[in-house]
Amino acid sequence: MSFTAKSLAADGLVAGYGGQPVLHEVSFTANAGEILTVVGPNGSGKSTLIKTVLGLLRPTQGRILLDGKDITPLSPSQRANAGIGYVPQEANVFPNMTVLENLRLGLDFIQRKSVTPFDKRLDEVLELFPEIRSRLSARAGLLSGGQRQMVAMASALMAEPSVLALDEPSAGLSPRNAELLFEIISRIARSGVTLFLIEQNTRLGLGASDSGLVLVSGEVKLSGKASEILAAPEIRRLYLGGA
Repeated sequence: MSFTAKSLAADGLVAGYGGQPVLHEVSFTANAGEILTVVGPNGSGKSTLIKTVLGLLRPTQGRILLDGKDITPLSPSQRANAGIGYVPQEANVFPNMTVLENLRLGLDFIQRKSVTPFDKRLDEVLELFPEIRSRLSARAGLLSGGQRQMVAMASALMAEPSVLALDEPSAGLSPRNAELLFEIISRIARSGVTLFLIEQNTRLGLGASDSGLVLVSGEVKLSGKASEILAAPEIRRLYLGGA
């Protein structure tokens, strides 16, 4: 299966709350079909950045670009209809609904019509998530944390996004489940989706990414190839225990 990936970029973003800026001229580019991961300490502005990308927070300066087109004026729902999918860190599935019902809702939340029939779309998405194919009739709330995260991601992919934003996808998962999840994230990127991640696990997130961004106090301290960021002495010292 294949999606139609688009690039996602920010140009000089300044954003915050109550007139107090949290982000200070943040810029990045996630190339089409690649994975970009944002890392940084608590309070660095990662949550503010993803809210700004999604349109939940309006910047006071700067632009958000989707495939080179300025989408800064668009509302969150308009950005979703333009092709930006989102999986939040918490409350990302409907626990009393079955897995299949959750996946169907992935289409119901967007206004643009899918060009692919539901059954075909479902089969294509489940190719990326064979772990949940046999659990379609199960209540989502009874699944493990890793399985629920897969359902949330699969539901977002039902809408055929060009870009998928993930907020702390490995949070609360065991090391093995986190590794499995990032294998799936890599699989999604290869299928033709651009991934924009906020991630707490620096080694795992950057290790699976094409590019990275290190935020500290709302400023970009490092950006570029993920492998080069991982190898940077300050990153190894601050986030990887000197390893």
